[in-house]
Amino acid sequence: MHQVKIKFLPLIALMLIGSVHATGHPTGNMISVGEYVYWSYINPVDDPSHYACIMIWKKGSDPAVFLQSKHPASDYMLYNKNDHIYIIERKYSSSTDDYEVRLLKSTHGKKPEIIWDWFKDEYRIGEGGFIMLSDDQMIFGRYPNVYKMKRGSSPTTYFKFNQAIVRVRAVEQNNILLSSDSACYLVDQNGTILKQWDGLIDDEIENAPLNRNQIFDADYSEGELLFAHWGKRSFEVIEANGNRKKLLQLHQPLTPHWVAFTGKKKMLFASRLIMDGSTPKPHLILLEDQYNQEVVWSIP
Repeated sequence: MHQVKIKFLPLIALMLIGSVHATGHPTGNMISVGEYVYWSYINPVDDPSHYACIMIWKKGSDPAVFLQSKHPASDYMLYNKNDHIYIIERKYSSSTDDYEVRLLKSTHGKKPEIIWDWFKDEYRIGEGGFIMLSDDQMIFGRYPNVYKMKRGSSPTTYFKFNQAIVRVRAVEQNNILLSSDSACYLVDQNGTILKQWDGLIDDEIENAPLNRNQIFDADYSEGELLFAHWGKRSFEVIEANGNRKKLLQLHQPLTPHWVAFTGKKKMLFASRLIMDGSTPKPHLILLEDQYNQEVVWSIP
């Protein structure tokens, strides 16, 4: 059986717990907005103080910093609605052992503006994905449920679902992609299942990174499910006709994290995960088709 000993912990919390933010990869995700791709990381990459950043890239250019946090032990989570980019910024205070978050809104090339100012975060909002219903209301994933929250109010359950959910993601036609440890579900705004993919995890896995075997991230577009199989160190796709293909097989220490469709192309993000106290280094690939791939960002 696949291992589910620790539920819904971000990658940073799966590192050496004694210095979570000092040694860990940032919590976050990757999105595409038009011809641009945005993702969360830290800057500098080997910074032990863990100052979060958002990177931006389009084909033909080099990755660049779009937004830099002023806070150590920080993280960014991203969501886009048409051309609008919503950003959850989180910071951690070791003195109070509390997290605080705020919500920013931007469009490409514009300085983000604050729409929800700092507030105490008891739900680790954004780690499991979030979706803005309006500037005043969001839904987010927090194992095992999906929640909704109005600005200034406490979260409540958005809809009941029979399976424990790890991550939510907005996809086409105003639908939502839900991910569990081993399955994905395309649902409407009421939680009604439109399509589902079960048994995505290969149970016969040895030496899974950090002894974890699960789906780490998934995206959906035009009938295709794209996902990162953490334990297998692979990126895979299930096509609209049901055929399953392995797009990229990684090898230790590379470990798959985030995925995103950008038009017909696929973005595949991995890190070099070495348990020696060093910060994992990024390895991002643009996959145009099974014969054409481009290394976008890689730091050895």
